[in-house]
Amino acid sequence: MKMAEDFLVEPDLNFIRDIQKAGGDSVKKCFQCATCSVVCKLTPADSPFPRKEMIWAQWGQKDKLLSDPDVWLCHQCNDCTANCPRGAKPGDVLAAIRSVSFKNYAFPRFMGSLLSKPSMAIFAWAVPVIVLLAMISAFPTIYSILPHPEGGIFGELVNGFKSAGWSNMPSGPIAYSNFYPEMGIDITFITLLTLGIIGLVVGLLRFWKAMVTNHGEMGLMGAPIPNILKALPTIFKHSKFNTCGESRDRYYGHLGVFYGFVGAFVTTAFVASSFWLLGVTTPYTLAHNGAWAVIVKLVGNLSAAAIIIGGILLFVKRATYKKSATSYFDWTLIVLVAGLGITGLAAELFRLYDLRSIAYPTYFVHLTFVAYLFLYLPFSKMAHIAYRTVAMAFARSAQRDLVSSEEIA
Repeated sequence: MKMAEDFLVEPDLNFIRDIQKAGGDSVKKCFQCATCSVVCKLTPADSPFPRKEMIWAQWGQKDKLLSDPDVWLCHQCNDCTANCPRGAKPGDVLAAIRSVSFKNYAFPRFMGSLLSKPSMAIFAWAVPVIVLLAMISAFPTIYSILPHPEGGIFGELVNGFKSAGWSNMPSGPIAYSNFYPEMGIDITFITLLTLGIIGLVVGLLRFWKAMVTNHGEMGLMGAPIPNILKALPTIFKHSKFNTCGESRDRYYGHLGVFYGFVGAFVTTAFVASSFWLLGVTTPYTLAHNGAWAVIVKLVGNLSAAAIIIGGILLFVKRATYKKSATSYFDWTLIVLVAGLGITGLAAELFRLYDLRSIAYPTYFVHLTFVAYLFLYLPFSKMAHIAYRTVAMAFARSAQRDLVSSEEIA
């Protein structure tokens, strides 16, 4: 009979405390009955979760847990939490580990710490406000240093900086480009999005490297890109959420938010392409822009509605479900989603009804939410979908041979 090899366990007590602070304060209650792995509809028969994750968390096995793809294959259905005889709440513990993962893989590191501390929330929200105010104050300087060609799209863009900002609003119909010009929008948000994507890519590469080091097995690892592509249908269909038992209704909230953001991205990309390639400025008027303007407006408004409705469903579920705790990361996501949808739709309605006194401030608040989303993309729960996709791809690549039977016992 094959004997299990001895291995040294070196608990990281600070890591255990981090898990408890992030919402996994019940981790010590687990006594390894395996009920959680039995009732989970998502766990595979080979190397099931979350039983092994619970013992690793109790032992303070930081490297194993933060590189464990199964932590991300969990969708927090809460079947395990609802059936746990000890109230150990495995779903909350795995959610806490995911939150700690953002801090661990963050690039730059201090951004992960900033987003993980409730005490720093005001400062975190102040950063995008300061960025936008700094850009607005810089508009006259930008105008003075740029060339001023007569006519053409570039000349029109440069002139937009001349009287932008809080003062000098021209009379007539509200146009948000009078407040924050088109070129200013592109400079600001393309820069923030680029920084966010760089941080996210670096974090994902660190995550993949850690998974290969701690859970990969030579000779079994497949190519990552084909497996990422194979994981995408599951992501787009959100089929794992629909498999859940205890919290199946979260499927609709997540689906609404996901496709709401997809629609918002498509709308933004179309508007930007039309502007730079065809010189079509906003706001769109049905009389001059024709049928395609109707389509763009329809997609944009439906996307905003999907985000708002999805956010409401997530809020109601989090507020009314008492078997599981709701963490700081959860509430931050809900506030961000609701804020984006509500301020975006309100800014449009205030413009249509010519409510000048509140239209521009509302638009500024909306830009603040967008700036927060882009700037903190790698460090908030918005990055879940990226980490989960990569974890699914790794699980396929590694053929699920993640741990030995001795480590599960």
